[in-house]
Amino acid sequence: MFIADGEGETNVSAMERGFAIEGGAVQAVGYGAYQRIQAETSSPGELVVLLYDALLKNLSRALAGFDANESERVNDGLTRAQAITLELRASLDPASELAEQLVPLYDYMFRQLIHANTRKDRSAVDEVIGLVVPVRDAWANVVHGAPPIRESGAAGD
Repeated sequence: MFIADGEGETNVSAMERGFAIEGGAVQAVGYGAYQRIQAETSSPGELVVLLYDALLKNLSRALAGFDANESERVNDGLTRAQAITLELRASLDPASELAEQLVPLYDYMFRQLIHANTRKDRSAVDEVIGLVVPVRDAWANVVHGAPPIRESGAAGD
C-alpha cells in the first residue's frame, strides 16, 4: 500500500501501521485484539458494564448523526443499540428478581429505539440515554465501585 508522505509516496505495509488484511478486509489489529481480550477476561458483571458502555457509545453515534443530518449514521447507531439492548435482555436469568425489573425496561427501551429510528425522533434517543445511564452506573458501582457518568456527558464521547 502506498501512502503520500508529502514528498512522494512511501510503500508501507498494513501490518506496520497496526492493521491486518484478512479476506480483503482491513482490520485494526491492536484495538480489535484489545477488545477481544477484554471480553474474554472480564467477569460477567464487567461484561454487562461493557455492554452498557457500548450502548451509550452507539446512542451517542446516533445523536451525532442527527446533528449532522446523516441518516445512515443515525440508523447504524440505533440498529447497534437495538442489538445491544436485546443482548442485555437475553443475558438475564429469567427466574431472577432482577429480570422481573429489567425486562420491562429493556423492552421499553427497544421499542423506543425502533420508534427513534423509524420516525427519526431524536427525543426518543435522549429518553433512552436517560434510562440507561443510572442503570449502567449502578452496575459499574456494584462491579468495581466506578464513579457515575455525568448525565450531561453520557452521550458526548
